[in-house]
Amino acid sequence: MRLVVSTPKLKSRTLRGLFVASLIMGMPAASHGQSAEEDLRLETDVGDETLPPAPIVPAISRISIEDDAVPPPRRRRVVEDPYAPTGIDLGAFQLFPTLEIGSVTTSNVARNSTPESDVGLRLKPGLKLESDWVRHQLRFSAAADVLRYLDNNDLATTNGSVDSALRLDIRRDTRADLAASYSLTSTGAENSEVPDTAIGARVDHTLAASAALTHNWGALEGTAKLGLTRNLFGDVALVGGGSEDNSDRAYTEVSASLRGSLKTGALLQPFAEVAYEPRLHDKKSDRNGLKRNSQGLRLSAGLSFADDPIWTGDIAATLQLRKYADDSLDSMLAPGITANLNWQPTDLTRFEFNSGLSLAETVSAGSSATRSWNGGISMVHALRENIDFTAGIAVTLDNTNAGNSLSTTGRLGVAWDINPTLTWTAGYQGTWVNGLTSAGDYNEQQVLTSIILKR
Repeated sequence: MRLVVSTPKLKSRTLRGLFVASLIMGMPAASHGQSAEEDLRLETDVGDETLPPAPIVPAISRISIEDDAVPPPRRRRVVEDPYAPTGIDLGAFQLFPTLEIGSVTTSNVARNSTPESDVGLRLKPGLKLESDWVRHQLRFSAAADVLRYLDNNDLATTNGSVDSALRLDIRRDTRADLAASYSLTSTGAENSEVPDTAIGARVDHTLAASAALTHNWGALEGTAKLGLTRNLFGDVALVGGGSEDNSDRAYTEVSASLRGSLKTGALLQPFAEVAYEPRLHDKKSDRNGLKRNSQGLRLSAGLSFADDPIWTGDIAATLQLRKYADDSLDSMLAPGITANLNWQPTDLTRFEFNSGLSLAETVSAGSSATRSWNGGISMVHALRENIDFTAGIAVTLDNTNAGNSLSTTGRLGVAWDINPTLTWTAGYQGTWVNGLTSAGDYNEQQVLTSIILKR
C-alpha cells in the first residue's frame, strides 16, 4: 500500500503502523505463501489532509465443504403461472369465479342404437373460495353444467355439485377434517339401471357429510372417520306414457372407518384401512318385494407416495363385501384396485391414473347388486406456456346377474389461455357402449368448443 503524505510526523507514524501491521499479518500471509507487501496493494492518496492510516483487514482462509456436501433433494422448480386467474381478494378469503359458454355437436343425442345428430348449448358457471389463514384451512366450491339441445328439449341434462372442506389444526400432531357435499346427476341410457324405453334422463341427488380426526404418533399416523350419505333417485318418464317410480331406491349409508399409515420417511409409505358401511332403505321392501337393507365391509391395504416431486397419490388392493337382509339375495364380493396417482416425468407433461370399484344398488329381481369396476388414464402436455394438449381414456365394466356392460370413453382436446381471464378450449369425445342386450349398444361422437371467463 503506497501512502502519499505531506509532513514528516505523519510519515513517521504511518511507517510505525505499517511495521506493526506487517508483524501481525506475517503468520497468516506466510501460511498462504504471501508477503505483507502482497496484502497491501490498495493505493490511497490523502493529499495534504491529515488522516489516520487506512485499516488493514486480516485475510481470512476459505473453508471448503465440497467433499462433505450433501446433494439437494429432488424438488422441481416452482414456477408461478402468469396465466393463472388472480381471483378476488375478500380479506381472509380468495374468490375464483368462472363461467364457461360452449357448444356440443353430437352424432347420437339419445344415446341409443338408432343415432340422431343434434347441436346443444352448454353453460357451466362455477366458483371456488379458499381461506388465507395462518392456521386451519377452509375450501368451498360450487359448479353447474346445463346442456340444452336445439331439436331434442326432452334430452336436456343438468348436473351440479357443491363441496366444502374445513381442516382444523388442533395441535401440531393432531388435526380434524370436516366435509360436506351435494351432487345433482343426470343419468341416461348409458346406465343399465335406466330403462331403454326411458324418455330423458333420471335425476339423482346425493348428500354427504363426514368428520375425521387424525393423530400422528411419530412413525404411525392414525385416522378415525365417521360419514353419512343420503341417496335419492328421481322418477323417469317412459315411452307410451307413464313413468318409473324410483322411490324404493332411496337409501342412507352410514360409514365408520379406521386408517393407519407408517411414516417411515421413505418414498413409499404403507397404509391399511377398514370400514363398516351399512345401508338402510326408506322402504322396507322394493318393487319386487325384496328387502334391500345390507351390511357392508371394506378392506384396503396399499402404498402412498410421500414428498416426491414426480409421483403423488396412493394405490391399494381393496375388497368390498355386502350381506343383505333378504335371504334370497346372495352376499356380494368385489375385489379390485383403487388408485389415484399423479406422475409428472417433466415440467411440461403430467399423467393421472385412477381406478375404483363399487357395489351399486339395483332393483332387478334376483340380483343383489351391480358390481362396477372403472379405470382411466389422462395426460396433459404443455405445447407452449399457455397452450395445453389433453388426452385420456376411461373404461367402466358393470356386472349383474343378467350379464356384463362395458363402456369406453376417449378424449382429445386443447386449451389456450389467452390471458389470465380468458381461455378457449376445443375437443373431441367418443363413447362406445356394449350393453346387456343389443338394444343397449350404441356409440356417440362429440365435438366440443367453449370459452371460459375467469377472475
